Amino acid sequence: MLYGFDDFSSRRRTLFLIALAAALVWMIVQFRGRSNAFYSSMSAPGQPAQSASGNLSGSFGALDGDSIIGVPTISAAKIDQVLASYDSPATGKGQVIYDMGIKYGIDPAYCLAFFIHESTAGTRGVATVTMSIGNIRTTPGYEDYQGYRKYPSWEAGIEDWYKLIRNLYIDEWQLTTIQAIIPVYAPPVENDTNNYVETVRTLVNSWRAAGS
Repeated sequence: MLYGFDDFSSRRRTLFLIALAAALVWMIVQFRGRSNAFYSSMSAPGQPAQSASGNLSGSFGALDGDSIIGVPTISAAKIDQVLASYDSPATGKGQVIYDMGIKYGIDPAYCLAFFIHESTAGTRGVATVTMSIGNIRTTPGYEDYQGYRKYPSWEAGIEDWYKLIRNLYIDEWQLTTIQAIIPVYAPPVENDTNNYVETVRTLVNSWRAAGS
């Protein structure tokens, strides 16, 4: 069948538009695939307005680092041995620190390391009065001592630290490593955050290396 010039031009335009539409669809599919991959890898949870241990500073999320979640890597006896070496008033509470770690799914070695860094195991600062292992800032519902939570016993102070880290930092804010937790727990505007992280890492690794 023969086509006139006008028919041929119309047919060519139609084929051109079909090819153009197909090319546009292919480009859209390719772009959306790359865009989704980019935003998926870069996304992070929103930031809370306030830290329980000071004002929030920094960002959320950690793709690597030292996770505090896990089974105990030191024994209750080792914890007591470390506390005794500091002449800690909490000596004898190693089993409590150990058991609370199991209860809340946090390696108790990190609880002990925080305690040592915050108050040299309860021998310095407000912890000598508050019986707080983490020097947690006071909030409604807690007895206040110079801006910090005060507890009736070391057992209460130990469990409250675990509850804070588990419920707020891990479950709500999705922070699971010391590299992510410490800049929020002890903001760099008030603390040497890098030193805090390295101190905790060094202590935990030394206890693990020494064995129980």
